[in-house]
Amino acid sequence: MTHRALAIVLLFATAVAAQTPKAFPPRPRTAWRPAGCRVPDAPHPVLASRAAWRVLHADEGNTDELSIAYAPAFEADWLGEPGTWNPTGPVFGSDGTVYVAPFQPLDGSLIVALDPDTGLRRWAIANSTGTPSGTGTPLILEDPDHPGAELLYHGRYDRVLAARTDGTVLWEMPTGLSGPPVGGGFGVNYHPGADALVGLTRDGFLYAVDRRTGVAVLDAPYQLPGAPAPPGPPLTAPPSVQACAEAELNALADLEGEPIALVVDVLRGNGVEVANYFAIDAASGRMWVAATAPDGDDGVVDGVSQIGALYGLDLVQSGPQWQVVEACRQTFAGGSASTPALRRDGSRVYLGDNVGHLLAIDRDCQVVWSLPVGGQITGSVGVAADNGEVYVSTAGTILQVIDDGPSGRIAWSANLDVYELGPGQRVANQTIAGIGANAIAFQAGAAVPLGASLLTITTGVGLLDRLTGQVVSFAPGLDESVAVMSTGPDGALYIGNSPLRRLFTYCLAQQGLLPIAVEPPLGGIRKYRSTRPDLLVRDAACAAGDRARNARRQRVACPASVAADLVQLRELIAQARRAAADAVAAGSLSARDSEVLERRFARAERRLEAGRMPGRALQAACERVQRVVTR
Repeated sequence: MTHRALAIVLLFATAVAAQTPKAFPPRPRTAWRPAGCRVPDAPHPVLASRAAWRVLHADEGNTDELSIAYAPAFEADWLGEPGTWNPTGPVFGSDGTVYVAPFQPLDGSLIVALDPDTGLRRWAIANSTGTPSGTGTPLILEDPDHPGAELLYHGRYDRVLAARTDGTVLWEMPTGLSGPPVGGGFGVNYHPGADALVGLTRDGFLYAVDRRTGVAVLDAPYQLPGAPAPPGPPLTAPPSVQACAEAELNALADLEGEPIALVVDVLRGNGVEVANYFAIDAASGRMWVAATAPDGDDGVVDGVSQIGALYGLDLVQSGPQWQVVEACRQTFAGGSASTPALRRDGSRVYLGDNVGHLLAIDRDCQVVWSLPVGGQITGSVGVAADNGEVYVSTAGTILQVIDDGPSGRIAWSANLDVYELGPGQRVANQTIAGIGANAIAFQAGAAVPLGASLLTITTGVGLLDRLTGQVVSFAPGLDESVAVMSTGPDGALYIGNSPLRRLFTYCLAQQGLLPIAVEPPLGGIRKYRSTRPDLLVRDAACAAGDRARNARRQRVACPASVAADLVQLRELIAQARRAAADAVAAGSLSARDSEVLERRFARAERRLEAGRMPGRALQAACERVQRVVTR
């Protein structure tokens, strides 16, 4: 045994106990309420409803926010497509269909559609060109030519396609890029002004194609002015552990002979120009890209960039085509650790730098404030439409930050105490937070520290109270996501299993270097189904009642905000109705109670159609269901 391996054994010698998830009994509904004028949406006939996850970070602005309520109580349910690795997570149609684009799947599928109730495959679109399928989250948009229908779009490095929700491919067109992709791309986002699909690649290219036809709207892909980031440090795990982890990953994805160290580098942003997805302001069309700064901006011309830059880019029409124009740029030390996330009016861009600060940046790329958050920010920042709330994820916690305008402040930091741990173990936050109408979703895992790293043993998903940050529910699952906390229109949580930290943990245990039991890694998509649909009725109905009451107070001060509230009220009512039907079927809600609630919902809808606020009807529904669930 090498000295390095012996050190690992000694480090973990006390970490021998199993990890037991803690129980969280059902709680009363949250005391959180929307207050004042919300940030309104920029309505557009092509952008899909916010009542489900539609792209990598929920929507075109990367807010990671939904208009509906999360299921307040849940448990691990089906595991679909277990032989795939899914670092970008699933998205959803309005009917609940789950769409996923696995990373270089062994069967060559580009997109797979799953049944939301069973996880079984409905159909798959095959890779017709034979080029590396890479990854990238699909994008769901409305079909303006067929009201009520939706279309599915998927961008790779060299190709982009459009399909109907039955898997029929409408077109597949080249992006204008070719050759070996450096780390692939992120899928596509939607630009309303140009009615175009825009894709971004890790080696710094931006392409754009017409949404209807797939024909390029740029003369050639635009190249960002940055240089590649420096290469990362070599993996320190013993070669045998690296070989084991690589074999486990190869069982889920076709690495095409590339070492696992390259996958780790790409995910960390080492050696690439772009390490994160990008945002588009639906109102102005400005695109926000976090990438590297040009070579030389760090003071040395050496072919790599040591600093990051946020680019504000505009699509400007030039004759029949469009061109990309850099409107502004902000550089910062250390690079970017997160995807740019927008306030819905485009007035603020939020992202994390590489040294533990949350940055709020205005439309002109000027830093408005910088707030230390006590750790490296990971992934996208969640941006709520209400109360100036911003949600930040670090390795240890989730924080609620309030944007007060000229400054930001931390309102709470969550204590993710969700496991009974063995000696030397820690709970680690696994991915970014999701924002729902009733709670904040998270994924946390039990982990063991190795130097500066935390090696995941097992994970689960949970909810935090929006007002206090306290854990209100948690369910064990097993595997981790390196991406997002996706949510369907049923309020259930879905994880794109993409074990990476757990690959190394498992291999250390397999080789006797970690003296605890570690379950084999799992790929696929994991659903966490609602176990208390009656509580979901309560949370959706009460969230609607609270929103209607606040909107009534603000109807003169901010009519655009109230218009956005009316859209959300309809979505919450629809969710509450579906949950009520499930609760009756499950026996947790009587047919009589369901009939009373339906009368309240119908009255609320009639008032909405008449342009009136349905506060009393929704409050009555909230009070009724609260009495039912506390009997």
